[in-house]
Amino acid sequence: MKLIHTADLHLDSPMTAHLSIEKAKQRREELRRNFGRLAEEGERLGVDCILISGDLFDEKAPSKRSRKYVLDVIAEHPALRFFYLSGNHDGKEVLSEVGKLPENLFLFDENWTTYTPFPGLTITGSTHPDASTLNALPESSCNILLLHGQVMSGTGKEESDLIYPERYRGKNLDYLALGHIHSYSSQKLDARTTICYPGCLEGRGFDECGERGYVLLERDEKELRHSFVPFAKRRVHLVECDITGCESPLELDARIESVLAGIPASDLVRLVFCGTYLPDFMPDLTATAQSLSDRFFYAEVELAARPLIRKEDYENDISLKGEFVRTVLADKMLTEEEADRIILCGLRALMGEEPIL
Repeated sequence: MKLIHTADLHLDSPMTAHLSIEKAKQRREELRRNFGRLAEEGERLGVDCILISGDLFDEKAPSKRSRKYVLDVIAEHPALRFFYLSGNHDGKEVLSEVGKLPENLFLFDENWTTYTPFPGLTITGSTHPDASTLNALPESSCNILLLHGQVMSGTGKEESDLIYPERYRGKNLDYLALGHIHSYSSQKLDARTTICYPGCLEGRGFDECGERGYVLLERDEKELRHSFVPFAKRRVHLVECDITGCESPLELDARIESVLAGIPASDLVRLVFCGTYLPDFMPDLTATAQSLSDRFFYAEVELAARPLIRKEDYENDISLKGEFVRTVLADKMLTEEEADRIILCGLRALMGEEPIL
């Protein structure tokens, strides 16, 4: 027996926070087609069921095109059974509104619903779970529970988007198939039960960096095993580049190349300059961003490095620069950070460079 566990596909996500209109449109289409890719992957692997633990869509009223695409994909893969639990972004009847549902699509509502797709397997879920009303499932069966929300510890108030795993002890569960958190994680609830977030299928922004994919479940006569499978069409990278001591464009280019080596051109990159830099050599953010945009699907550059103002260099300097630096440093109303910022802007202006605001 094999199953795929996925969640948080967020189809119809705008994708306009960073991308141009055209690239945002391309990414929305890629996210949509990821659902089709996943179904094809399941068919190739001989999977029996695909579990979707919420937020298949990004909003409660997604486009008819996306809803129809999902239903068409499901209908075109009749050998796969799709179990879909809506999440906090999904509408309650979001798929039912399009038309007749495929026979291999199984939905959940506010009540506990249990399916037995074949002997020895139960799949249970609820959009508003109440652990106290869930009866223990058959001990001899492989029992999977679909929930969507944030895992909490303790005994707080039970709400639709809060999950208290401790309350599911003694229910004979093998696997809690969760959704809502966009990074993969798994842990044991007890000797029998595994709690797992598969993470999102594809990173959409720079808060979703690294590998993204789904979880493959495999059941033999003894146990239910799970493994994370990378699947994203494009990865999102947040890369730091230390520019401390850098004194020439060639040296800067070498450092950039060193930290970006091996990243595919199809990916999205944010390059963050960190460390310190001298006033007479500051990286050209616009030029660097343009160069990287020609190299990657999307790229942006951020300056997190601090200016290094070596005040001793100006103590005996009789030039206009020296007089300017000493005047700023004599102002006791300024914090050290404010003084450094003013000095940096002034020195760059005196050198004919664009000041940093």
